[in-house]
Amino acid sequence: MIEKLDSSLIDKTLESEHRQYLCGDLKLPQKLENLKDDEVEIGITLYDSYRVEKPHYHTTCSEYQYILEGKTKYLDLSTMEEVEMKKGDFFIIRRGTKYYQKALKGTKILFFKYPAGNDKILVKLSKEQENWGKEY
Repeated sequence: MIEKLDSSLIDKTLESEHRQYLCGDLKLPQKLENLKDDEVEIGITLYDSYRVEKPHYHTTCSEYQYILEGKTKYLDLSTMEEVEMKKGDFFIIRRGTKYYQKALKGTKILFFKYPAGNDKILVKLSKEQENWGKEY
């Protein structure tokens, strides 16, 4: 079986949603009907303005990400190491890695979470870590 989500529907959804899952066994409602998959979750994030994501980590899954457009920075909250990703970069955030992210306007990321499941745990930041997110 071959299943498809049309690019025009994905693009239209990203006009009003900054993150859209394309496939998975998703528990939260999505604007775009997604393809059912019990093993992996795949989605796209589009930042239409500068944005800071809530700091977190995953207990069971790793995240695999490919930067389609723009730039984003990640701060490993355990080591305070900052890593910048740009268009064309591919990277993995291993499960258990506590991190904080900020992205420039126009950044677009294709992401994969394996294994599937909502296992996100939010992390409290120190003042120094909070300040890191205030500007790019």
